Amino acid sequence: MKVILLQDVAKIGRKSEIVQVPDGYALNQLIPKRMAEPATTANLKRIERQHAEQAASHEAGAARFETAAKALRDTVLSIATEINEQGHAFKAVHASDVVTAARAADIDIDTGMIEMDTHIKTEGEHEIELIGKGKKVKFTIKVTKK
Repeated sequence: MKVILLQDVAKIGRKSEIVQVPDGYALNQLIPKRMAEPATTANLKRIERQHAEQAASHEAGAARFETAAKALRDTVLSIATEINEQGHAFKAVHASDVVTAARAADIDIDTGMIEMDTHIKTEGEHEIELIGKGKKVKFTIKVTKK
């Protein structure tokens, strides 16, 4: 029986693959446990449509990353926070603060795209990375006194 795998199954295949398995294994093991579904024409069309949507989403994400990376290379994002006399921030700068500053500059990113080794707690310029689609781009943020 041909089935479409709904999740990775050891020694059978990976998610979304169409595989041939014994009828008893499909009817008694895979289908009842929601690990697979019969490979009917309707299910095959649905899977193809899902793959097309995923490909379009992947391309849109790559374009979004490239646009953001290009904008951030040329821009220094400024983040204002409360800082004491020694130059230390009362509150660390997190990825969400960077996203807020980027959106204020009309740059569309989200927190999952920001990689920071540590939270920034000092005044001045700091270099962080934008991650997306297997690429990393470094950009600069400037932490200033509020």
